[in-house]
Amino acid sequence: MANVLNRLSVRIRRNGCIRTFTYALFVVVLERCGVSVTSEFQLGVSPLTPSNPPPDGFMPSLVTKMSQLTDRDRDFLREYGEVEGFEIRFSKGKTCLILRSLNDDLACVCWFGPVQNSNADSDSRDGMIDHCFTHSEYRGRGLYPWALRHIVTLTDETNEAVFSAVFIECSRFNHSSASGIRKAGFVPTRTYLTFGNRT
Repeated sequence: MANVLNRLSVRIRRNGCIRTFTYALFVVVLERCGVSVTSEFQLGVSPLTPSNPPPDGFMPSLVTKMSQLTDRDRDFLREYGEVEGFEIRFSKGKTCLILRSLNDDLACVCWFGPVQNSNADSDSRDGMIDHCFTHSEYRGRGLYPWALRHIVTLTDETNEAVFSAVFIECSRFNHSSASGIRKAGFVPTRTYLTFGNRT
């Protein structure tokens, strides 16, 4: 909460009260109407660059099914309202990259998988990262940009890049997420409207 209030006070000092609250009201009205303004970013992965070691005190793991999550993980995810979302995404064959702290907390979570292409014959190896979040206790430590770069540099058993290009989307109004995406080296490609929630 303190972090939110701090960002709000910075925005008020920069833009003034009226502009800040008009902007906030506009975002709330769009959300209430089920309209999202989404920004898409892209990063190519050729030539492949190895990711740096994870930030000190954190360990990554790739999770592909619910049984790999501990009871503690599930309790944490319930707080975020994420348990049902996890089950749905696993059923769609997505993979979850989790960064854990030394005391085994879920610190950062990022989902990824192949881009769902309507052309069944397509041999595209594009990937999509989505539904990422960092626990409030662990924000500001560079976990999110590191996780994105790690996903981009994943290789298969033949040491080939898993994806030929990687995309990620976030709300046009989520400036902290967009900042982390840019820090990871992604560049914006388009902005579009979506209606309703997607899992």
